[in-house]
Amino acid sequence: MYNKHKEGNKMSKLFGVQKDGFHKVYNFLGIKLKFPNNFLIKQKITHLFDNEWRIRHLTRNYQFFWANIERYTVKQRIWYLSELFYRLCGYYPNFKKPRSLNEKLNWMKFNYIDPSLSRIVDKYEFKEYIKEQLGEGFTVPLLGVYDDVNDIDFDALPEKFVVKTTIGNGGIGVQLVTDKKKLKIDKLKYDFNNLMQEWNSPYYQSYQPGFKNVVPRIIIEEYMPIREGNAFEYKMFCFHGEMKFCLVECDYFGNEPARAIYTKDFEPLPFTIRNMPKRELDEKPALYEKMIEMAEQLSAKFPFVRVDFYVIGDKIYLSELTFNSGAGFSVFTPVVWDFNLGEYLDLEKLDPAYVKVLDEFKNTPLSEFYAGKQENSL
Repeated sequence: MYNKHKEGNKMSKLFGVQKDGFHKVYNFLGIKLKFPNNFLIKQKITHLFDNEWRIRHLTRNYQFFWANIERYTVKQRIWYLSELFYRLCGYYPNFKKPRSLNEKLNWMKFNYIDPSLSRIVDKYEFKEYIKEQLGEGFTVPLLGVYDDVNDIDFDALPEKFVVKTTIGNGGIGVQLVTDKKKLKIDKLKYDFNNLMQEWNSPYYQSYQPGFKNVVPRIIIEEYMPIREGNAFEYKMFCFHGEMKFCLVECDYFGNEPARAIYTKDFEPLPFTIRNMPKRELDEKPALYEKMIEMAEQLSAKFPFVRVDFYVIGDKIYLSELTFNSGAGFSVFTPVVWDFNLGEYLDLEKLDPAYVKVLDEFKNTPLSEFYAGKQENSL
């Protein structure tokens, strides 16, 4: 008798495609060929900024899980983040005894809660925070803040403006309007009503606790030529108040996105992040030292923060402060740099007032260290 399943198994051995970390393995007549998975590069990351694609993607995959994350136990959350970590970073994490930068950032998600972060990661509150720290004029001017898409008076807005959600992260929840006459207002309302749902918050998606209490709202900013031409963004990675390296996003929103990575002294570093093409700058940016000074001022009281800048002419603008760069799943190539950079983040230097080691992380060197610190403070 013909066995369809048996025949199918034979065929799958002869022809097929399998994922292997960041590669795809093509099987043709028993010959296996391994190729890197350049999906993000080929797509030029456009899907990441396509709200409609993102909504479909979330609905199809993890939206149900995210919307119910408060109902899951700590063990289940650890399982979820470990699964996500393995698929994105290419190795299985040890959150109990973290060594890499990504592992340590995920350990902090569970055991280190600084209540001040909620205000800083909120795209609306962030502007006032930067004003308090640095003075006027270092963030893009605000045109309005709204709790409901139907509250926006589009007639009163200029011809160009930018719409964002307060819970947006990683470029998601942003729409540039360069010609209001061509704007499909109902489509914008539809998209942003979806993006304002709680499960689109990084708290639900990747368990970033700073976002837990951020109110989903819409802000509208003045249009700035940040994404025009060969735009650059400077992302300064700061550990315990010191800038250790700068990731320069080159032509990030254009046709040939690439990245350059430099030390504090503007020496190139031999690794890449997220499989994007590498590029070297012709010269050191004129305001490089000034951005370092500002980044170290803003990062002084935090164990880790990434401070993001744009430069327009001779003017510096703060984009955001990110406390979980890459949501704790940045892809470093070669991967040894994930561990090298992890040495900069000393988890024994955290403010004990914000550390509460959960039972699932007990009986480890870090839990014993903070148990001793807290006993001595009594």
